[in-house]
Amino acid sequence: MDAADLRQLETLSLAGVEAIVAGFGGQRSGAQRTRGLEFVDYRRYTPGDDLRSIDWNVYARLREVVVKAAPAEGHVDLALLLDGSRSMDDGTPSRFRYAQQLGAMLGTVALLGSDVVAVHMLADGRSWTGARLAAPHLVTELIEEVAGLPRGTRTDLAAGVRDYRRGAEPADLAVLLSDGLAEPRPLTEAIDELGASGRAAAFVHLVEGEAAMAALEGAFELEDRETGERLVVEVTPRVRATYEERVRSAGAALREACADRGVTYVPAPTDVPPLDLLFGAARDTGLVSL
Repeated sequence: MDAADLRQLETLSLAGVEAIVAGFGGQRSGAQRTRGLEFVDYRRYTPGDDLRSIDWNVYARLREVVVKAAPAEGHVDLALLLDGSRSMDDGTPSRFRYAQQLGAMLGTVALLGSDVVAVHMLADGRSWTGARLAAPHLVTELIEEVAGLPRGTRTDLAAGVRDYRRGAEPADLAVLLSDGLAEPRPLTEAIDELGASGRAAAFVHLVEGEAAMAALEGAFELEDRETGERLVVEVTPRVRATYEERVRSAGAALREACADRGVTYVPAPTDVPPLDLLFGAARDTGLVSL
């Protein structure tokens, strides 16, 4: 990010990171915001607390007894979860590079808005957690941390998110950035875990742009980046059409699975600059008009 990017992100910070994520899901600010993105302060239940103040929705999701303390006027605790598997290396720019850029920008918006950010890398069924950052002057540290994230090989999002949950308190907002390249059942399990990771959650689905898919034609030797398995294919117009339809179907299934679990689904084509994606979401909230 350069100085011009930071100036634009300062504008976005007026909307707030939680409102921008709401905009990703097509939600507007005010009365139309979903309950999942209406933040309140919580604390653990102690004997003597009014039972009417227990948040049973949180209990159903997290199996933790907490009470609503007051409407949130303080910071939002943002957890950024990046898929660090080797499948994220595909694309131009690579999906991982795009996730780094978008994650760093989301984190910067949060820090400039006096929110709290923690970055977590998921790969091989494990999680790596960075520092908990909580001040605008730590933007440079955030960017350096995202740029230097460790990597893994294998996709196991469900186990990775589960490992993250074991070592961290529930966030106000958990955002997972991933290409979603996994079999349907483990991917659904990952969304279940993500939904229990924060009081609100979003799945940012990194997908190839239409131009990249249109360029697929001719003979290719494909290599699975995670297993090393190779396959020679001849991409004809019919094969490409079948591939495109399967990509659309997989995206629709992921969107539906997220909706069923109260997780905001965010399609993120990697041919759209991350800053444009953020501003589009902010405009949709009605809080930023640019």
